[in-house]
Amino acid sequence: MKYAVKIVQEGDAFLVSARDLPELNSVGYSLEEALSEALEGIETVFMMYMDDRKMIPLPTDQEDGEYLIHVPVLVASKIYLYNEMLDQKVTKAELARRLGGIQKNADRLLSLKHGTKIEAVEDAFKALGKELKIQIA
Repeated sequence: MKYAVKIVQEGDAFLVSARDLPELNSVGYSLEEALSEALEGIETVFMMYMDDRKMIPLPTDQEDGEYLIHVPVLVASKIYLYNEMLDQKVTKAELARRLGGIQKNADRLLSLKHGTKIEAVEDAFKALGKELKIQIA
């Protein structure tokens, strides 16, 4: 999963925005810092969507002049899981029930900051009747 971002220099600052995530607003004081801050900003926007129980927009194709920001595979898998839960109208409590656990575990499963084992994410997809597949590109 890679999101395209636009970086515009204004004075000493490099401002980061994304078509797919209009809430993204990151800044760096070099191009390298702006690119690094972009991922942190993207993850923050993901958490905003999750707090508001809104579907997280998936990335579209890169356009001229944009940079691609790679989202780590664990975070990406949690985004797909979260979106699938919304699509199926499955709450965290219901997911926890289907997994035979407590809601605290479902909270951790969807936390972008928690180092969840990928097997746990895979089990959650199975509980939703889906299969997590990894592809090499």
